[in-house]
Amino acid sequence: MISSFSWESFGIGHDSDWNETLARYGRSFWLASRFLPRETRHDVTTIYAFFRHLDDIADTGRLEPQLAEAMLRSWQAWLVSNFATPVPNPSLARAVARVYTRYGLPTQYACDLIGGLLADLSPRRIRSHPELYHYCYQVAGAVGLTLAPLLGVHCRPGLSAANALGIAMQLTNIARDVGEDLRRGRVYLPIEDLIRFGIEPSEVERLANEYRPPDHRLQAVIRLQVVRARQFYRQAIRGYPCLPPRVRLAIIVSAEVYGAILQVIERNQFDTIRLRAVAGYDDKAAALLRAWKIHRRLSRGGTCPCPSFGIA
Repeated sequence: MISSFSWESFGIGHDSDWNETLARYGRSFWLASRFLPRETRHDVTTIYAFFRHLDDIADTGRLEPQLAEAMLRSWQAWLVSNFATPVPNPSLARAVARVYTRYGLPTQYACDLIGGLLADLSPRRIRSHPELYHYCYQVAGAVGLTLAPLLGVHCRPGLSAANALGIAMQLTNIARDVGEDLRRGRVYLPIEDLIRFGIEPSEVERLANEYRPPDHRLQAVIRLQVVRARQFYRQAIRGYPCLPPRVRLAIIVSAEVYGAILQVIERNQFDTIRLRAVAGYDDKAAALLRAWKIHRRLSRGGTCPCPSFGIA
């Protein structure tokens, strides 16, 4: 079964296939990537495809947990060995190793991502919001920190913003997918939040399995995750000046388009038990306009304002 997971089976056989793959598997990412320079877009897409591949191993349900764990650990060993050990997908590994080597990308973040995915292979309950933030760092902040040097970001504020944007996006996912996650045995809403509003975890699990709408208490818990996500989006904005101008618009578009999902959640009265919040055409058009205005405002500031562009 491991051999059936190839670069081609993921939908990426040649460069010409990548746009179609991204449009199908990550519409928001595909839209934002259109604003990247061509060579940078190719390299970013390679890393994105790698992370999507890892996520699919853990998340699609096509594999038994034991086999999924073995595959993830083989990728983790490959990263730790500096790309020397065998992996289930050699063609993907070669493409990813080339990008890591070209930019000197740190492998620790991808290892942290795999750690978060491994924990998702068994029923999951998040106890507190610090635990939630750590999980969001593992599966999303680590992605931002991997991509940051590739995009030309090396200063501490820029890296912090990359982590914040990843966390914001994952909190958006969690707020959007409450019902779906609960039906898969995953309680990402912190237990301390549920208890604070007088809700037992078993109560929300039953609600999800019966496809019933959230009451005012659960609406308040989901609203709290939306508030937290927006706080991290605001933190990410502080790093926009640290982005090289040639890639800045793409990242702002990514943040604005993904953040628009929060507005849909609000329009749906925080019912993410039965409904999946999807940003429509008008939402994305408005997000693109906001992104362009932010980019234009920042374009007057030039390059990264941090001293020596370093991580001092």
